[in-house]
Amino acid sequence: MVRSDVERNYVLWVDLPPTYDPEGDQTHPLYLCFDAMWTYGTVVDTVRLLAPTKDLPKAIVVGVAHDEASYRDVIQLRAMDFTTTAVDAPALTGVRVPGEQLGGAEAFRVWIQKEVIPFLKSRYRISESTFIGHSFSALFGVHVLFESPQMFDHYLLASPSVWWDDQVMFRREQERYDSGERLKAHVFMSKGELETDELSPHQEFYDQLASRDYDDLELHWQIFPKETHLSVTPVALSHGLRTLHATQ
Repeated sequence: MVRSDVERNYVLWVDLPPTYDPEGDQTHPLYLCFDAMWTYGTVVDTVRLLAPTKDLPKAIVVGVAHDEASYRDVIQLRAMDFTTTAVDAPALTGVRVPGEQLGGAEAFRVWIQKEVIPFLKSRYRISESTFIGHSFSALFGVHVLFESPQMFDHYLLASPSVWWDDQVMFRREQERYDSGERLKAHVFMSKGELETDELSPHQEFYDQLASRDYDDLELHWQIFPKETHLSVTPVALSHGLRTLHATQ
């Protein structure tokens, strides 16, 4: 695993295919994992298990991770960068940062687009890219999808926190649809069957998006039986990657 220092107190965790040749010319898909503390290891293991059987392609897996942050600090820092508006978070989220310090999604998107992706493309031979996120980081993925869908070829959005700010992303999708802009993307969205509280309007958001019938938007949806908001993460990542990147 390679740790590459970047700005904003983040590091990139990088796992390359075992056959990757720095002097060769073969390209590989990039799986860019947000909330890396929870997603990176799962995606690395999934690729290592399924690439030899050709259920997935050999891939470059990169985690965007907070540098030396404690678990408690990560809960606060991720909310600052992944939320889309500056409002107070519900107490049950564990986020204690004042609302005026939240809502950094657009600044974070610009940093990813201008700094992180060019850095990775300058170091590795990348054929296409996939956004991978869960919960708040999947909310950030929805923001990227609406603001600049061309940033990624594929989006894996597990249990996105579209409840944020009185379901502000529902309204943003409505505005985007009303604008008449194209939405060209390949998207997998999912939730756990046991996600049933007020923070779980995932099905409703998917239904709204699917009802638009965007010409260039390919959507996949999955509900995973007997899974909660947290337990669903590994199965959603494995299933989502195979849905987006099936090689057989």
